[in-house]
Amino acid sequence: MRPHVELIHEDDYVWHTAELPFGEGRARQRNLSVDEEDGSSSLRIDFVTDWGREGGVHHSDAEYFVLDGAAEIGDRRIGKGGYIHAPKGVAMPWMKFAAGTRILHYREFGDAGFDPGAGRAEDAPEELTILDTAAIEWEKAPTPGPITPLYLKMLHRNPATGFYSRLVWAPPGWTDHRLAHHPCYEEAYTISGRMTYNFGDLDIGTYFFRPARVKHGHFMSGEPDGCIWLIRSDGTLTNWYTTGEWIKWGGHAENYDEETEAPIVSTYPVRSSSRGRWSGDGM
Repeated sequence: MRPHVELIHEDDYVWHTAELPFGEGRARQRNLSVDEEDGSSSLRIDFVTDWGREGGVHHSDAEYFVLDGAAEIGDRRIGKGGYIHAPKGVAMPWMKFAAGTRILHYREFGDAGFDPGAGRAEDAPEELTILDTAAIEWEKAPTPGPITPLYLKMLHRNPATGFYSRLVWAPPGWTDHRLAHHPCYEEAYTISGRMTYNFGDLDIGTYFFRPARVKHGHFMSGEPDGCIWLIRSDGTLTNWYTTGEWIKWGGHAENYDEETEAPIVSTYPVRSSSRGRWSGDGM
């Protein structure tokens, strides 16, 4: 299973040689989240040179989302906002990424394996999906927040499992004070804008992987454009809310410092080194 990642900026990950077997060209990846049991992973990939691979079949459900740059898949060309879903066992044509292209790449229910030249498996349940998300209209979420609604662009949904990937836009000023949790996992990468919530700021390049039943909130979407994420879940994302929340913190002092009779507390919080300077830095 995947560990809980809450909240980290991609700049705090190291680069690795990209795991894209049978491809020609150079690419590097940051491992945002990895399931060490089955190889499922969420990756940020940069193509250092032009890169290409002949058609074939993935060992996993594979998704590609273009953050910047361009890609070709058979006779289709996609740019920024382009999306590809290649289900496990479904043959896809050759693909190319231009040098400088930046993408998100997800693998689910399998590892990085790829069988070049292979044809469709007989039991493959779905079809190849290629989308230009810039041409898709935003739709209001069916359950709006207390101030303004969220807006969605559905990228893919597995009809059998409910597993989905979608873009979510919280307009500027959107807010929800409630603590929420879900019966499924939820992961997100911030594509644009900023959102503030109890675990920190979601700005461009931040990522989380939140297992089921982890509470989070309250949320405030920033000016001037709000916040857009690519969000994925392994089932229907039902919101379970906690309201009127409270925290009681206490205990009995044992083995404290004999002179002060109090614990020694660090004055510096733990935080991501990529978040910029805090007041007190450099003293």
